[in-house]
Amino acid sequence: MIFSDLQPVIWEKLSKINKNNRVGSAYIFSGQKGSAKEWGAIEFAKLLNCEGKTGGICNDCSSCKKFRVLQHPNLKIIVPLPVNPKANKDSDPLDSLTNEDYEYLTESLDRKSNDPFYKISVPKARRITINSIRDLRRSIHLKTNSFGQKIILIFDAHLLSEGMGESANALLKILEEPPENTTLILVTDNKNSLLSTVISRCQNIHFPNLSPDNVKSILIEKGINNQRAMEMAMIANGDVHLAIDLGENNDQNLLEDIEQISKQLITVSVTGWREFINSLSMLAFRNPSQYKFKIYLLQLWFHHAYRIRMGGSSINGIESIEKSLCKFNERYPNANLIEINKLLEDSIESLSRNFYTPLTLTNLLISIQTLLKGKQLEPVL
Repeated sequence: MIFSDLQPVIWEKLSKINKNNRVGSAYIFSGQKGSAKEWGAIEFAKLLNCEGKTGGICNDCSSCKKFRVLQHPNLKIIVPLPVNPKANKDSDPLDSLTNEDYEYLTESLDRKSNDPFYKISVPKARRITINSIRDLRRSIHLKTNSFGQKIILIFDAHLLSEGMGESANALLKILEEPPENTTLILVTDNKNSLLSTVISRCQNIHFPNLSPDNVKSILIEKGINNQRAMEMAMIANGDVHLAIDLGENNDQNLLEDIEQISKQLITVSVTGWREFINSLSMLAFRNPSQYKFKIYLLQLWFHHAYRIRMGGSSINGIESIEKSLCKFNERYPNANLIEINKLLEDSIESLSRNFYTPLTLTNLLISIQTLLKGKQLEPVL
């Protein structure tokens, strides 16, 4: 499968930008998690540097071959990295990594070149570091001997704003005076976390959710059988990352697990809440990706409850928990499901902010009880 098949409207827009020679200096590629934004950014970079005469991507020239392995001199990829307290302002961000983290990053880039949906997630990486942006500022004005456009891709760009936001402010200086023949693409699931001054200096391209048929095709390409691929594609609601995690999960009772963890969240029970807090806090410490996966499952549960509440049709693959979803809607007809989803999203973001997870989860449980009753949360002063 190629990117233009997944996001045809987006690809048409990007192709028109290239054809009309109206390439901007900075873009934000935003949209739901798993909507192929990172792949779109890589393909756009490849398009702008293709040496073929087809008007599109030839995939055969020297430039395209280098982009295929993410090793083109015009390409720079910035991802969240662990903060090294011993690093000074002149430190190279890669030199500050441990050997294990450097090997992980190298292997991740290699995997990304072979699988555009692979998510680069360096352990204990909580932000786009200030040294990554300082290094960019030092190198961005250097000339290359390569034909085409210099492209800087910043994945998980919302993490520029973490900490004191110094990385975002440093990037802002580049956006205010961008060098010629250079394009920055900020890729994010959470555009609203970016500084308004950064947003105002970028052109936004919003990626819609992938269709279930496309997600299903991706899962089948990864060796997941047709029936399970169809079920997971429908359940994941256009999030291909989650669909892959669901499809590759060996738990055959996944929907029952979703139902069980949702009951722990909703039902006021000292024992149930203690188990919820302890088990998820341990996951957050030992295996953050599994912690996020559990929260994503809860988001799925509330999403499908909302879909049923709004009169949506039954979804293939969730029949076993549909009765529970209907009962939930009957019991909590005024529940603010949108705000509950935001709370769950915040509990994921709290990992990057080094919040105390047991306290975060305790507040989550208490706040959700308020929202289930249709009440508003008290503003935090």
